[in-house]
Amino acid sequence: MTIVALKKVAIAGREKDKEAVIARLQAFGQLHLIDGHESGEEVPEGVRHLNQAIRFLEQGESRRRPLKKFTGFHLQPVVNEAIDVQHQLRQLEDQRDEVQARIQRMLPWGEFHFPDDAWVNHVRLWFYCLPVNKRSWLDRLYKAGAAIRLPDQSQNPDDIHWGIPWQLVGRDSRHLYVVLLSATEPPSACMPVPREHLGSRTLEQLTEALETIEQSLDSLQSRREELTRYLLLLKRHQARTHNHTLWRQVVDRLSSDGQVFTLLAWVPVSSLPALSTLARETGFAFVASDPAADESPPTLLKPLAGFAAGGLLTRFYQLPAYRSWDPSVHLYLSFMVFFAMILSDAGYALALGGLLALRWKAMGKSETGRGLRQLFLSLVGAALVWGVMAGEYFGVELADDNWLTSLVVMDIEDYNTMMKVSILTGVVHLLLANASLAWHRRHEHWFVVSRAGWAGVVLLGCWAGFIGISATVVVLAVVAVLAIMVGSGWARPVSASASPLQRGVQRLLRGLMVLPGLSQLFGDVLSYMRLFALGLASVSLALTFNQLAVQVMATEGGLALLGGVLILLLGHVVNIALGVMSGVVHGLRLNFIEFYNWGEPGEGYAFQPFQLKELEDE
Repeated sequence: MTIVALKKVAIAGREKDKEAVIARLQAFGQLHLIDGHESGEEVPEGVRHLNQAIRFLEQGESRRRPLKKFTGFHLQPVVNEAIDVQHQLRQLEDQRDEVQARIQRMLPWGEFHFPDDAWVNHVRLWFYCLPVNKRSWLDRLYKAGAAIRLPDQSQNPDDIHWGIPWQLVGRDSRHLYVVLLSATEPPSACMPVPREHLGSRTLEQLTEALETIEQSLDSLQSRREELTRYLLLLKRHQARTHNHTLWRQVVDRLSSDGQVFTLLAWVPVSSLPALSTLARETGFAFVASDPAADESPPTLLKPLAGFAAGGLLTRFYQLPAYRSWDPSVHLYLSFMVFFAMILSDAGYALALGGLLALRWKAMGKSETGRGLRQLFLSLVGAALVWGVMAGEYFGVELADDNWLTSLVVMDIEDYNTMMKVSILTGVVHLLLANASLAWHRRHEHWFVVSRAGWAGVVLLGCWAGFIGISATVVVLAVVAVLAIMVGSGWARPVSASASPLQRGVQRLLRGLMVLPGLSQLFGDVLSYMRLFALGLASVSLALTFNQLAVQVMATEGGLALLGGVLILLLGHVVNIALGVMSGVVHGLRLNFIEFYNWGEPGEGYAFQPFQLKELEDE
């Protein structure tokens, strides 16, 4: 990847040709308008409904073969029907959820029918979900032959008799399901819990209502699937609408004196010849100039062959500044290494490769999908190579006579070696960050001296940690620190009005101010130990699940084999998920925090070309 060089162009043309010129520039598609082309106006209702209909149809589970040419197609009826189907689906899904919730609440009470209002004394049913430990409250409701005694007639709770008949209709480990019979609602004091509101429909009626709703949902889903045949036609109309709206916004916002309009934009240097040809054909003039020192052009990344996925990683966090350097290749390669070290299992890599193969064709339908496909393939390949080198296959120990054993060059469980490998990985990563930034600013000699000092500190710290401290290391460390101080102090200009002594003091203070970064550098290097820790955790969990499965299978019983297989499957699925999550999160963290901290690629904004939105046939 590299950052494309841009020129600032000022375009001028006749007012009467404005609309035609802007249309040709939009078709040219290589300009980033400086005054922007996004409108703050509210999206028209028709466009909003069209976008809503397309999103709704795209989210369907299945699609029909798209119509590419259909003379009888009318846009508005299709959009209206799609939105109407979406509205009905939402209403029915809400009703289904409500009915299902009521059925779940009714199940403990069983199947019953509510009594008619004309029943004896107009008795009604009142439902209570009573905790098991409150069972004694039922004895106070009704006792045959006992006189009714309300709470104000006795201070002893055991003497209270409400005279309300009740029936226990169900129970579970926590609750008793009780029905009280009364013409009026029982007093709240007669039970320690509020009554349940089950509604007026029985379980049978609710089940029938649910079946009716499900049938209606199936019919609407079928209609939704039928409407997907118009999806390509809708997208084409959406693209045309977008292009026209964008064109109109730019035309309306151009500067003009009544006879001549002007337009400012950024354009890649490589596109200037094509712009010159277009100017001669269309009848406008332009002047190109280099970006001024106080201007911040947008960032346009040009992918190198085989490294397009690196641009996705860069855009995921932040684009580098236009005048900075492009870290895409560094991020791409280091992310592969970090992910592989954290996953640390060739068997897991093969399983992920199988999932990628299933989605390979579907991911190739868009440019972003193809980039992600390349990235995932690289991650799986790197993890496979690292797993083979470590000899890890789903936590199974290889036999000595296995040919795969000859490929093993490291032991993940060798703490000392793997800690050194992790630290060395961090050292190399931070050295690349400092070296890349120094090369980008190689014409600033004092800045290069400062970065060379930081790189020297990293190397000397690694030397002292692995080999030992010696007089040579101490002397070189002092030289490196002095290089940091002097380089940092002289890298930026000081006030010209200050005396030589004052300028010297300012530079010395600047040099001293950066020295606390030594402790941060030490912490950043140690942060790479997470590679070893997470890789060891992945291997240990795989081994643990295998041991648990073997222990379960060794027990007696018909379900032992099934239990062992379930432990193996679920355990390794969970471990793969944790490994992928850790590999992505911590792999990106080491790049976007530790590496960016020392590489300083800056923060830019994306180059957004003023172009036509095109739609490929599905």
